[in-house]
Amino acid sequence: MKPTSKKEIRTIYKDRRRRVDNREAKESLITEKLLAFVQGARTVFCYESLPGEVSTARILDEISSFAKVFVPEVRGTEMDLVSRADGSISDSQCDYTVVPLIAFDSQLNRIGFGGGYYDRYLSKHKTVSVGIAFDEQQCDDLTPEETDVPLDFIITPTRILRK
Repeated sequence: MKPTSKKEIRTIYKDRRRRVDNREAKESLITEKLLAFVQGARTVFCYESLPGEVSTARILDEISSFAKVFVPEVRGTEMDLVSRADGSISDSQCDYTVVPLIAFDSQLNRIGFGGGYYDRYLSKHKTVSVGIAFDEQQCDDLTPEETDVPLDFIITPTRILRK
């Protein structure tokens, strides 16, 4: 039976994401691909992973060696970009934005946690958006809403999807 709502998709795909086999090996492949992808960037905005998400701990550390890294801090309905180096808040354009997701489709649509923070951010900022996910998170039953912003790329352990 196909999931019929974003809420159902979130429930199903959070569970799938949590139960991914060979997680460490797959995260390592995603990390290597992403680091090669953003090499040469001057600024990167990247989420700090929560349990169950593709881990960004190594990603944040490694990118910090060659670029200024910002992490999100939610304030009301918006996100601030907080410098990982000094804690300062910025609204500067970042070369890349690494976006969390629960599920994605082959058209680079994503379902996040439902707050719309990244959709609002991406609609206002010129940046290359990159989702990182396990292949198990692909769900071709997504129906994007008008406010949903498709990503430019999605990196999985086995491929890089692009517009």
